[in-house]
Amino acid sequence: MSTVSTVGAETMVTAFDLRDAVPVRVIVLGAGVAGCAAALAFARGAHEVVVLDRGDVQLFDGWSADEVFQRWQRRGIAQFRQPHNFLGLARSLLRDRFADVYAAVREVGATEVKQDSFLCDAAREAGDEDLATVACRRPVFDAALLTAVAAQPRVTHRATEVIGLRLRPRGHAAHVVGVELASGESMTADLVVDAAGRRSRTSDWLSAAGARPLPSVSSECGLLYYSRHYRFRDGEPIPPYASLLGGPRGDLGYLAFATFLGDNRTFCLSIMVPPWDRAFRELRGPAAFQRIAVRLPGLAAWLEPSNPVSGVLPMGQLRNQLLNVVDDNGPLLTGLIPIGDARCHTNPTFAFGASLSLWHAVRLADLADRAIDDIDLVTYFESEVGADVSARFYAVSAEDRDRARWWSGEPIDITDPAVSLPLFLSFIVYPTAARDPALLRAVARRINALDPVERLAGNPELLDRARALHAESAGDRPSMPRRSLILAALAGDPAELTTETNP
Repeated sequence: MSTVSTVGAETMVTAFDLRDAVPVRVIVLGAGVAGCAAALAFARGAHEVVVLDRGDVQLFDGWSADEVFQRWQRRGIAQFRQPHNFLGLARSLLRDRFADVYAAVREVGATEVKQDSFLCDAAREAGDEDLATVACRRPVFDAALLTAVAAQPRVTHRATEVIGLRLRPRGHAAHVVGVELASGESMTADLVVDAAGRRSRTSDWLSAAGARPLPSVSSECGLLYYSRHYRFRDGEPIPPYASLLGGPRGDLGYLAFATFLGDNRTFCLSIMVPPWDRAFRELRGPAAFQRIAVRLPGLAAWLEPSNPVSGVLPMGQLRNQLLNVVDDNGPLLTGLIPIGDARCHTNPTFAFGASLSLWHAVRLADLADRAIDDIDLVTYFESEVGADVSARFYAVSAEDRDRARWWSGEPIDITDPAVSLPLFLSFIVYPTAARDPALLRAVARRINALDPVERLAGNPELLDRARALHAESAGDRPSMPRRSLILAALAGDPAELTTETNP
């Protein structure tokens, strides 16, 4: 096997046997969740890793979780301070593969949302122990992961900018043998892992090098996010779980909201509005945001005992995107494998990004020890993750599409899965799940990325059960505030609010 790295000049790398005992030289692009997880997994598998990232290695000695959140600047990650959910898939991987990272995250204040509590007195079954998420702010989680990477003797970090790829033709597929740096240097390796996230430039670099860009499909998320972090005051109890993911969530038919639990008694509220409804742009103001927030169903009990600990964080121009790395004739690219958001990114509401990044990183490192050569590695990895990321992309895109139709006023029968399966799941199945243990397990496993997305959607017995439970609970559902009331609150119009609340 050839495992050569040369700075300043290209050295050709031939196809290699990854089952050989000689360590593989790996370049990882990016030091986010996907990049750090890949570096950790490969290094602990006795491979040599170089992480290339524009930022310097950050040291956190003596920093509290709040200092990490406030002081650590990662300008290349737009969603860094936006809320995140580390789903059941992520928690299982941390527990089983990165126990030291999980212990570090828990030590600095992260907690777990134990979803099996919704099963109440129902007998527990195998797999119920996986129904839990990690409640932690993204910077705090990243700091624990990066600290573990920095302690690995087989990992080298270089603060540098990658500007291109070094390629060698190989029939149907382009073969990546290294990367070009802004300094004018080049680096070669046996494998390049693209963990650069949503801003990955792999396809652009392929085109610049004279190769075919990787084909992709994309769709609009159709949302603007306005998020704000809060902390429960000392002595105030944290309210009971309001959803499987902890905090209150809902869709009013013209905006949606979700509450994400964090570490150290923090939570983050995200209010999501359609980009075309400019009336809601005033949500960027803290006072306007607060006036809206307290009127969202279930939020008063969370906001009254808490204080804001951040400003309002906007995020927009979001798209779902799926990169294709194989076609009917085999791999389109070897020597470089995109993982996490660089391979597929979806609407952040579903919180797949961090969990899938961890999964992709671990599986790629594991498969590298079994593959015969570059083509075999791509084929193995695609068989593991290809169908899953494709199914998640299309499921999220369909929900984004139907939600936009719904919010635009199109009449849609949300009680009929044949009309809109995504809205049927969101409005009928999920809210009724706690009434039936089998339904709850199926919903929780789908939400937590523990099951394929089609498993619940393809179970007519469970869907029929949810529809019946929804009909039985018609009188128990809370009323939703009308758009006129929310707009009056946004404008701070007391006369309009009085009219709305006292018709």
